[in-house]
Amino acid sequence: MASAFRRKSAGKLCNCDAEIVIAKFSKIGVSAAIWAGIRLAILSRGMGQIPSRLFLILLTSFVSVGRLHAHTVAGPGAVTQEINRCLMIVRIAATRRAESPQKQVARSAAAKGRRYDDFQIPAGTPLVVRLRTLHDSASGQVDDPVRATLLSAVTQDGFELIPKGSTIHGKVIDVQSASKQKPIGRLVLAFNVIEHVETHSVATIQTRSLPFEATLEPKDKFRDVRVESGEELTLILATPLKVRLPKTQ
Repeated sequence: MASAFRRKSAGKLCNCDAEIVIAKFSKIGVSAAIWAGIRLAILSRGMGQIPSRLFLILLTSFVSVGRLHAHTVAGPGAVTQEINRCLMIVRIAATRRAESPQKQVARSAAAKGRRYDDFQIPAGTPLVVRLRTLHDSASGQVDDPVRATLLSAVTQDGFELIPKGSTIHGKVIDVQSASKQKPIGRLVLAFNVIEHVETHSVATIQTRSLPFEATLEPKDKFRDVRVESGEELTLILATPLKVRLPKTQ
């Protein structure tokens, strides 16, 4: 019953629209046969019998025929322009209608192809790395780049989440050179990006800061700290790291 009610209502609304359209076109000299075609197209659309693109083509065609009738008096040039305009509108409508299903199929296939397993490396996980850059509190500056190489893979449930050899990038976040006033040199490193060794894709990480301080000997008045390239360090994840891997077949 509800469906029938909607169909009747749609027919009524379209009937009113048809009367309005016909009233407008009567002012420009469109024949009664063309009025009937316009009215039929609108009513058919309202009853759900034709798709919207076909409705646009039919309505455009009927209106253009009426305009051709009016332009005939003006001359062949006006008639040719009207024919070209009509063909262009029909071509655009047909092209859009043909492209839409292809785009939907492409999106659907892409969505089916993207299948992943999500993992989370918890905060507190150690990352054993080898430093690839040299740093010295005597010459170092805040924001100096730091690089290190992961020495052992990070695994979970039998899956390798971060492979051995991946690069971890960071920077110097604090530096204090040794002086008479501050005799102990100090460096603080932190790492914030990890780069996959094979795909070179990157992910943001956050590690706990890693401080280094000089050790004064009895004869020293002050001493700077130096962190050599090749030194083995253990980084600790400060926040969880989410990893997404393609599903295995």
